[in-house]
Amino acid sequence: MRLSTLGTVIGIAVGHELKGYGGVSLNFNDTNAGYSIQVDGDKWFESPADYSPGGWRKPLILNAKSISYGSGTDKNMGNYNSVSAQHLADGADWMLEATIKVFTEQSFVAFTSCYPKGAMNLQGAWSVDEVVSAFPAFSVGSSTKNYLGWAGNQLSLTAVGKWAEFFGGEQSGIPVLVHDQNLRSVMIGPYDNFLTSVHASRNGTSGTKIFAAGIKGSISVIPENFCHTTLMGFGQGVNSTLVSFGDQLLKRSGKERVDAKKDFVLSQLGYWTDHGAYYYHQHPNFSNAEAALLAVKADAKNRSIPIQYFQWDDWWYLQYKGDTGGLIEWQPKPQIFPSGMTKWLDMPLSLYVAEYNRYNIYVNDYKFAFDDKTNHSLPVDKQFYLDMFKNGTDIGMKMFEQDFLSGINEYTSLTNNDTHTGDDWLNAMGDAAKELGVTLQYCMMHPVHTLKSTEVYQVTNGRASQDAIGQPARHLVLGMSSMLQYSVGIWPSADNVWTSAVEGTQTRAPPLYTNIIALLVGGPYGPSDEVGKLNKTTIMQTCRDDGLLLRADKPVTMVESAFRNGFVDANPLAVWSTYSEIDGYRWGYVLGLNLNNPYPLLSSDINDFKNSTYRVFSYLSSEGMKQTTEMNAGTPFMIPACPEPGTQPPQLGHGYHVAAPLLNGGWYFLGEVGKIVSASTVRVKSVASDAATLTLQMEGVSNEVVQIGFIKPSSTSTSFFSCPTPTCSLKSCPVTIACSLSQCSCK
Repeated sequence: MRLSTLGTVIGIAVGHELKGYGGVSLNFNDTNAGYSIQVDGDKWFESPADYSPGGWRKPLILNAKSISYGSGTDKNMGNYNSVSAQHLADGADWMLEATIKVFTEQSFVAFTSCYPKGAMNLQGAWSVDEVVSAFPAFSVGSSTKNYLGWAGNQLSLTAVGKWAEFFGGEQSGIPVLVHDQNLRSVMIGPYDNFLTSVHASRNGTSGTKIFAAGIKGSISVIPENFCHTTLMGFGQGVNSTLVSFGDQLLKRSGKERVDAKKDFVLSQLGYWTDHGAYYYHQHPNFSNAEAALLAVKADAKNRSIPIQYFQWDDWWYLQYKGDTGGLIEWQPKPQIFPSGMTKWLDMPLSLYVAEYNRYNIYVNDYKFAFDDKTNHSLPVDKQFYLDMFKNGTDIGMKMFEQDFLSGINEYTSLTNNDTHTGDDWLNAMGDAAKELGVTLQYCMMHPVHTLKSTEVYQVTNGRASQDAIGQPARHLVLGMSSMLQYSVGIWPSADNVWTSAVEGTQTRAPPLYTNIIALLVGGPYGPSDEVGKLNKTTIMQTCRDDGLLLRADKPVTMVESAFRNGFVDANPLAVWSTYSEIDGYRWGYVLGLNLNNPYPLLSSDINDFKNSTYRVFSYLSSEGMKQTTEMNAGTPFMIPACPEPGTQPPQLGHGYHVAAPLLNGGWYFLGEVGKIVSASTVRVKSVASDAATLTLQMEGVSNEVVQIGFIKPSSTSTSFFSCPTPTCSLKSCPVTIACSLSQCSCK
């Protein structure tokens, strides 16, 4: 028998109030275990009155004598007040213990379902879009709020909508953030058991739409003493509430946020062969892919394009009828790499696997889970990955990419029929990667895989949009999908890029703005052009002369004001921002995409809440740093309109703008000329100024020329100065640039 909702209630009348932190409180009804949540005195959530009989069965039977109130301390979230109730399954010999904790030192509410005796024989006509037990469950049909829900393969279905219209399911809105027009926000998502969690939606018998969180309805057996928690985090501001929620997931696991500057792949210029790359499943004018990649390497070296590693995608190893057929053997096809699994390229590598075939050559030597209907399998054996990764590291592998996570999740039963196989698989992979010092990228991920990354220390990044394959409009989701990945401490990836518009017989959009997007999103940056078509001018706007990427401090994400301005129609415009912070000042980097009208940019949109004054320049304009506009607390910068061009395939209208803060003494340091992130902390180490002098501490490769732009006190015109870094044997050579009101010098 299936469980159904906990706490059917028509109004909250008899019970207790549990007060939490930051204006959050919960009312609990002792008669029927109903509950409601208030935020600043307003009722935001209330458990539903009824359910339709179609798929969510009769309510569980409340054991009224079991209701108990208490308090305690959680090591991560602090003190709480709680209420617990026991619910019995009608006609079954098992029970559910439901507990709500309202925290008093941080703005969180936790809903925990425990199965002391487990639950057997649950298999039935239930899908991954249903829930085993709905706890919490809320009526949402009359809500006037909006939601931001992360969904779909590569998070590509991430969207904003009306909370009253939330449609739920594995492909929609897990996790989900609910907010009002003032951006008071509530994040709802699983705190554990990520791969078997779901947010569902149904209409009750009264027609009211109902939201429910819990374990997937496809799970056939719940083990004894299994518990699952859904966490609600409350805050002011969409981005900050989301990050606070992610911080709690990271505290639970002990994982730290990924520092891209310390990660080899995230910090270095690479060459990629993913879907959409010129040498993806083809090598025109070369006898094999080995010859093509050797030619790319030689061309880059000859033209001083500092590629530091190569990525090999799905085309080089033995599979059964492609990616969906799955891995047969992790060895190169002889016709692709005649030299085999050796160091013939003599470069660091990022390597790859998609799915795993049921009949791969490893199944008798390692532990696998099997889906015999689809002929797929999953290695749930750490030793498998230790041996496989050792083969990879022997030839230079730095990062391993696990692709087709969504395919495994959707089209096989491997991660949907029990509570442990998905975790066993990804944990085995992660433990082996940690032991061998390999980092991981998750690709074709669902949002639940993003959440799972908080438990796998070696995951540093994940794909956050579909393969572009010459269609930049597929990147429009990145402003919102990147928010989730940043919140849980990993870096979103936008796909490989071309740096030349015409290659072979193919023509693509002007490539500079797609390269800007790829760099600012923050995951691996990998040009993927044919031999001779790597555009050095474009590439060198992203990095130092040695290939060290000049990154911002965080991934680009949707600005707060977009959610406020787009609230009425639930249609926030694509305005994204990130920043660099140096000595307490913030330099902002802002993308506007497909804007039909000018957009007012505020200092708070670049995460500066001190109402600072800025000078803003348009990076892609012919004037660049020479033409700046002031932005301050009373005067927003009007991002120029950049409507969608209307071309096929769809391209993006685009503008990219850099905001430089007013420094002590009246100076503006606009940054390094010709670099997308003009004041990257990779380059600029400190900024000091007074009324007479601007002093910059910077780093670069030996004898690298650094050109800066700045505005002197009481001036609006831009000055420029070029300075070579000194000759030195260090990887990073320090240089000091000092500018007075009359001249600059460097040493």
